[in-house]
Amino acid sequence: MNSRNLNDWLQLIGIFGVIASLIFVGLQLMQSHEISLSAAYQARADTSINLNMTGFNTPEYTSAAAKVYARDYESMTPGELVAYEYYLGASITMYENQHQQFLMGFLPEEHWSMNLAGLRCLFSLPLHRNLLAPWNRRPSFQALIDEIREDAIANPEDCWGIENFHNESLFE
Repeated sequence: MNSRNLNDWLQLIGIFGVIASLIFVGLQLMQSHEISLSAAYQARADTSINLNMTGFNTPEYTSAAAKVYARDYESMTPGELVAYEYYLGASITMYENQHQQFLMGFLPEEHWSMNLAGLRCLFSLPLHRNLLAPWNRRPSFQALIDEIREDAIANPEDCWGIENFHNESLFE
């Protein structure tokens, strides 16, 4: 075998080596992306659980939530309103974080769609709209919130089931 043929074969082997290395790097990137998605999902789940547990362990919030379901807003004490407002603020912060993760590609479309439905429900109650009005967020999220708030005012719906809360069939 002459040196020219040997050189051609070595270049061909080198090209295949580079291609194999690029495939390997691509697989590593995909694995790293999957690990990042998993970590982001776990962080969202932890935040949601902690948020809910905080609310469940606060008598002022529990009392306020019961009054919201009963539509007894007028009897809410200042302490209940503060607890409820900060719980809503934590909720909207969680939604904002998920919106950012959606924009960055870490949250799938179907998961973000569920969050949008949750935001629409959140803003379906006038009390929520009023308590969350002064909270300012990132411009892109604030624009989304403003759009959802306007839609909730123009197209009210009872997605909480509060209108039927005392219906016996709900407890069967």
